[in-house]
Amino acid sequence: MHEYFTDRQYVGELPYTDLALERHRADLTIPGVEYSKESRPLGCWERIKISTKKGAESIGRPLGLYHTLNFTRADMLSADGIDDAKNEIASELCRILDETDIFPGRILVVGLGNRSLTPDSIGCATAAEVKPTMHIKDWDRRAFTRLGCAEMAVITPGVASESGLDAVVSVKGICDLIRPDAVIAIDALASRSAERIGSTVQICNSGISPGSGIGNPRLSIGIETVGVPVIAIGVPTVIDSRVLCSEDNFPGPPMFVSPKEIGEIVSCSAKIIGGGINRAFGIYL
Repeated sequence: MHEYFTDRQYVGELPYTDLALERHRADLTIPGVEYSKESRPLGCWERIKISTKKGAESIGRPLGLYHTLNFTRADMLSADGIDDAKNEIASELCRILDETDIFPGRILVVGLGNRSLTPDSIGCATAAEVKPTMHIKDWDRRAFTRLGCAEMAVITPGVASESGLDAVVSVKGICDLIRPDAVIAIDALASRSAERIGSTVQICNSGISPGSGIGNPRLSIGIETVGVPVIAIGVPTVIDSRVLCSEDNFPGPPMFVSPKEIGEIVSCSAKIIGGGINRAFGIYL
């Protein structure tokens, strides 16, 4: 396992998780929380809908939809398995857009995270897999019409330590200029289970708070801050080291750890999510 030291202080329960699914298991009878599970050839979808304030407080997540795909670890999938996973992500993304009443003709895809830190680079790696099309419409409207796809723009705002700006500042500025119908933000997540690293994809319609998984939350990216609906897609890439040993035997300060194969996990996960986004909006490559 690779180790990533953090001196950030957590607020609330330990160990932290970004996955609504892991917060949900304690009580299946929470008012305002609906749960369903659907088996698929690749794995299974587990879906949570939080519809009341009490439900949100119980789960520790905002109101919204949280759909989680569980499958074989991304770097262990065959070429056919990766293709199947792209189709699953495309289909579920469209499902969430439909349930949120978003009719996307223009999309801004945002790859969050730090490209220099492998476990935090999944947003940037995914952005590189997404095919932008908005410029084609500007160059040749007829050619764009023949493509039959949505307008897509892609950005990677980086982290505040590089630019001096929270990602939300860049995202809001571009949203104000191009007025997308929705933002799709991709980021790395934290999990409480080592088995979920690289083998889980969460899609939600409640926005995202970059850095929250490692105790360093930045300003959230959501409809309240950027003015348009935000769909967040994430893959767990790190786990708190305290999960892996007993509290009495913990050797030192908290660390976030990831498998030694994290580079390949990020690369394959980016192909799956990026390919799924492309297909959801009419780009088949």
